[in-house]
Amino acid sequence: MSKVFIGVGHGGADSGAVGNGLLEKNLNLEIALSCRDELVRHGIEVKMSRETDESDTLNEEIKECNAYGPDLAVDIHNNAGGGDGVETWHHFGGGTGKVLAENILAEVVKLGQNSRGAKTKKNSAGKDYYGFIRMTEAPAVIVECAFIDTPEDIAIVDEPHEQKAMGIAIAHAILKTLGVAVNEQADVKSETTETATQASKLYRVQVGAYAVKENAEKMRKRLMESGFDAIIV
Repeated sequence: MSKVFIGVGHGGADSGAVGNGLLEKNLNLEIALSCRDELVRHGIEVKMSRETDESDTLNEEIKECNAYGPDLAVDIHNNAGGGDGVETWHHFGGGTGKVLAENILAEVVKLGQNSRGAKTKKNSAGKDYYGFIRMTEAPAVIVECAFIDTPEDIAIVDEPHEQKAMGIAIAHAILKTLGVAVNEQADVKSETTETATQASKLYRVQVGAYAVKENAEKMRKRLMESGFDAIIV
């Protein structure tokens, strides 16, 4: 069974970016929970850095991730600085992290979001700038879903159903990277139940209405001769 670690940016006293009445830590968590649920639905084992609003330092997150030993790691964030679009960050050497970063962009763009591209950045020592990418042993990616301080941009993820859609998009990118086919049947059990319920319904059709009872009797006789049960009301 494949394993995925989901880092949830910020939390607790650290709200992350703030804008348009929103806190980044809350957006990150809702998106991450949706991502987790979709992965679990596909049989993927998932561990999150946090599942509630609690303090979660980067070092603790990385330590927890490495102890878990996932196949892939994704750190979910939202941006700030007046920009527009989704961007991803991956290891400058490419590899699986780059593939995942590009897959995430492709899925999020399907939601109508603009893409700022899959990016890399080095520090002064020539290593990955971001600790989550540099220190995480698994292929790791940081995704910045939207700019919280740009009204037009954050509108794509400021409602609960949009946060859910964003999480699902990221999950589908992870599944693609793992080579797992997406199952679009959201709830096979409920669909089966609905089908059974509909099959149990009886749909009655009236074949005619007559002012003269004799004519009604004639129609009833014709129907019964044809093998149908017929009554006169």
